[in-house]
Amino acid sequence: MLTELHVENLLLIERAELRLGPGLNVLTGETGAGKTVLAHALDLLLGGRARGGIVRPGAAEAWVEGSFALTPELRELVGERIAADAEDLVLARRVSAEGRTRAYVGGRSATAADLQEIGAAVLSFYGQHEHRRLTLASSQLDILDGFCGPDQVERRRSFAAAHASERLLQRRIDELRERAGARERELDLLVWELEEIEQAD
Repeated sequence: MLTELHVENLLLIERAELRLGPGLNVLTGETGAGKTVLAHALDLLLGGRARGGIVRPGAAEAWVEGSFALTPELRELVGERIAADAEDLVLARRVSAEGRTRAYVGGRSATAADLQEIGAAVLSFYGQHEHRRLTLASSQLDILDGFCGPDQVERRRSFAAAHASERLLQRRIDELRERAGARERELDLLVWELEEIEQAD
């Protein structure tokens, strides 16, 4: 869970801090209040592409930093990239005015791909009109599996492997039946030809 977000020199924001509580947190505000800037900050934090012109005019760089509660699953994912006694995980992204970026995981240099991998595990981020994904069967299955807990991912993987094996075996059985049928037809033809030859003699 995201517990804190720090943003500096990103678009119109000179400096902002956001502390989130447990459970559902909702950000509301009028047009131009900065909700979209926070969305850009989260996108950067999750390894998104840094767009041109996102550094506040007159600033040398933009900085986004997020603190996340460290669960056992998250600790396993980040492995040795954080201290063994760490209580939270800090992800950060620095963007220079020239567009160069640096990523950090637990205070150490990382890649945007690292942020994407970890970000997928720590934060679900939805934009406007994304509710339309709920009409897709694959999205519905992902939501249901997510609700069933972490063991469901392994159960789904095992079922998929078993299903693939079953389909492979079924194809093999169908091929063998087809060959057996072809042999029977060939045998019938040979028996008929033999009978024709015997009758001709």
